[in-house]
Amino acid sequence: MMGIVFKLILLILLLCPLTINSSFQYLTFVQQWPRGYCTDNPANPNRCQRNPLPTVFTIHGLWPGNFTKILQNCTSSPYTSLRTFQDWNNRNLRWPDLTKPSPTAQTFRQEKFQSFWRHEWTKHGTCSENMYPQATYFSRTIQLSQRHNILNYLATSNIRPGSNPTVSSVNSTIYKAISNHVPDLMCVTPPRQTPVLVEIGICFNATMTTIIDCPSGFLRTRSCGTNTISFPA
Repeated sequence: MMGIVFKLILLILLLCPLTINSSFQYLTFVQQWPRGYCTDNPANPNRCQRNPLPTVFTIHGLWPGNFTKILQNCTSSPYTSLRTFQDWNNRNLRWPDLTKPSPTAQTFRQEKFQSFWRHEWTKHGTCSENMYPQATYFSRTIQLSQRHNILNYLATSNIRPGSNPTVSSVNSTIYKAISNHVPDLMCVTPPRQTPVLVEIGICFNATMTTIIDCPSGFLRTRSCGTNTISFPA
């Protein structure tokens, strides 16, 4: 009898796997270099309307992941728009939408001025909602930005905007700055030009208490090639 019960329990577990929302195992905190992100290319001409562009790395997002698959659009939990201009501005300081001009205190509630955050929550934030409700997801991401100043990290190797470092020097500098863990770099390559540094990601365990190696199966560092890259000023 016990054997039959055990088999039934096992069958139920196999037929009812954990929901995708509870299966994230790590998070990638991604910051973008505005001059790199806004580099004009035929696929995205004049993609940025923010003027002036920030001169620091800004947040792209916090992406929950699984060691075996990419997690996206995990629930239908809606984005909650910010209701005051002060709240909008506080988030915008570190997490701006570079593709949009700055709104006024009268227009910030328009959907287009919060569409970037809505996108990041819907596509990525919902995949860690079981641990990080929306308000926590955004606040914790901003806290990570305050703790990890990519410009300062790169400056320790004299890698500064306007330079053309090797991809290995950028990779190794960030690796040392985050306690010898593998980061995730992303570049774009305009036609007949040197790859341009766009993003740097740092990976954390699910509780955000420990930096870990970014999983090798999902690294975008190969997009930067193996030689010199551009770090535009």
